[in-house]
Amino acid sequence: MKRAATSAGMGLVVSLWAAVPTFSQVPEPPPDLKREVFRVETEVVLLDVVVRDKKGRTVRDLRGDELELFEDNVRQEIGNFRFLDSRALGEAVEEAQEKQETKEPERPAPLPQEARHLNLVTLLFDRLGPDGRSIARKAALSFLELEDRPDVYVSVFQIGESLKLLQQFSTERESVRHAVLRATGELDTQYTAATEQLVDATRQADEARQRADAFMRGSLGPSDNAVAAAELGQQMAMADMTVNALRLTETLQQEQQGRSSLFAILALARQQQALAGRKTILFFSEGLHTPPTLEHVLSAAISEANRANVSVYAVDARGLSTTSTLAAARDTLQEAVATSMRQQMTRGVLPVSREEATIDDNAEAAIRMDPIGTLGELATSTGGLLITNTNDVRAGVARAVGDLRGYYEIAYSPSNREFDGKFRKIALKVSRPGVTVQTRSGYFAMPPGEGTAIFSYEVELLRAMRASTPPHDFPLRARAFRFGHEDSGTRYTVVMEVPLEDISFLKAEDPSVERAHFSLMGILRSAWGAVAQKFSEDSPLWLPRNRHDALRHGNAVFTRSFTLPGGRYSLETAAMDRQTGRKTVDISRLVVPDVRGPLSLSSVSVVKRTERVPKGALASEDPFRLGEVRVVPWVTEAEVAPSQDVDLFLVAYASADVTIPPELQLEFLRDGSVVGQATRALPQRDGEGRIPYVVNVSAAHFSPGPYEVRVELRSGPYRAWERSSFRVLGPSS
Repeated sequence: MKRAATSAGMGLVVSLWAAVPTFSQVPEPPPDLKREVFRVETEVVLLDVVVRDKKGRTVRDLRGDELELFEDNVRQEIGNFRFLDSRALGEAVEEAQEKQETKEPERPAPLPQEARHLNLVTLLFDRLGPDGRSIARKAALSFLELEDRPDVYVSVFQIGESLKLLQQFSTERESVRHAVLRATGELDTQYTAATEQLVDATRQADEARQRADAFMRGSLGPSDNAVAAAELGQQMAMADMTVNALRLTETLQQEQQGRSSLFAILALARQQQALAGRKTILFFSEGLHTPPTLEHVLSAAISEANRANVSVYAVDARGLSTTSTLAAARDTLQEAVATSMRQQMTRGVLPVSREEATIDDNAEAAIRMDPIGTLGELATSTGGLLITNTNDVRAGVARAVGDLRGYYEIAYSPSNREFDGKFRKIALKVSRPGVTVQTRSGYFAMPPGEGTAIFSYEVELLRAMRASTPPHDFPLRARAFRFGHEDSGTRYTVVMEVPLEDISFLKAEDPSVERAHFSLMGILRSAWGAVAQKFSEDSPLWLPRNRHDALRHGNAVFTRSFTLPGGRYSLETAAMDRQTGRKTVDISRLVVPDVRGPLSLSSVSVVKRTERVPKGALASEDPFRLGEVRVVPWVTEAEVAPSQDVDLFLVAYASADVTIPPELQLEFLRDGSVVGQATRALPQRDGEGRIPYVVNVSAAHFSPGPYEVRVELRSGPYRAWERSSFRVLGPSS
């Protein structure tokens, strides 16, 4: 592996090893709630609208003719308009339940029709620190005290490495209360150490840069010489290295936290599309970190919540803040400005540092470094409310409770019926003076059915896949690598690769930076056309222009792992250059065996190179990741230079039934004839029966041409086989 790692710099690659959390474990709603779904044959948009007067009191007598509804500035015809008084509905539920208790069990009293319009509240707890858990606990328990009605169903979820259900929708307040106590007593943020260290490291780096800048201006005095310049350069390089490592750790941590939170809200909203009634998520968080790479996830979460008629009420669990939430954004923006000024002053004399290569990225990220502002955007865009900057959140929770007790329901059929994936902005105008309206900001017009499109960019990729003649504007390479068997099927990892020389690089605002933006998607369909797996990634990139030529010889690499039951599948992959609109589609076949035994082999992949995993990277189930090193396999036929080695990566799997240590038998064939053999003993298997292994063979043993390698894994009576291929290039290749 060391030999392979040494050659990693031969071709620079932008790697997109996706770490998108999946929340497939979001449970189905209880049957007694799900059967009350409001179903329609055509697309209908349903809005919950809260109207208040100047004193903040709910307005309960608004007429339909006092409202005008617009979608993308086009007036819409309101199809349904009514005020729902949840207080009266709650009383009706209580009366019906009392009557039901006096009757025979087989003849229950029917609930009033209006009483079936329920209030569904999800208490969602983000990763919280000790103070945040205390504030969130008080707020959640206050809600349970203020809204103890039989028509209000409450569930409790907790965000960690995955989305955890603590309490299904229930009217049993004591059960919900116990779930709240569990949610606020277990998790910690674990996202503070890197940020605290980054402050000191940045200060030291700034001091080093100031000394270097003074030297460049010649203001250090005549005693300064080349030795002093070298020392300054070394100090600056060391300071930058520390800052870059800490900033990368902080970025990875914050992005993972924001990604987990947004995907949790998106998953809960999609699941609640099947439910009728007023749907609310009470989200307890210390802020949402959404760098530019998560913009589309934030937009999709807002859109899904709005399409599902879910309002998010966000509770800032930091309590009363003594510092400005914009401080981090201001510091980052000032850093971008200072970096740009240094570039102008040095005029390219000094090397380009990491932050100089990401000026535009930093400036754009600064807009999103106000985590509470982003939390507020999520709340207000879904017709909810942000409760912030207070240690006593009971008043804000009481406001949310008031919104549950009385609101208007408006339904309309959009005049624009095209499902183009574009955002449709909703606006309500009220002719009555002195009132304010609280409702949703809009939604993405996503195609119904199949559940395929989540993000807006996926609509165009789906259209390209479904075209009678799929486009092929640039190369796209994809391959599925098989790994071990699991209870739900066989684990596969799909690797997609796009040559960067075929992606457009456009000038950014700063002349030293170029911007690229592309999206990828993959769909696995069963033999009868059902979607078995879908995955995608949107990738905006900012890259230094002085490395243009090196970058253009690299590839963008995307991976995703999943399990599949045995059967035949088609793998449809698509990519789009977002700056030019060019697209490409590739379709291949995949056969998943339904045979498993005590001994098995993964696919045998030829190693293209290895990459060092960045310090601070989060844990991953990526089977190509081995400790601090990640294997990058050849997706197409491997091409090996005569001066290189042939490295084969595989994973052997041995169950407890295998008592004899397994070994590998390798045969190398040229034109069907064996030209080389090797036998390798394998190391000990890990606790899950896996043996990751790299076979290293010198290419000097092979003349130029194509080769096949057959691998046999054997232990006593057990056998498993795999094969792969590679091509040794000639001297002039």
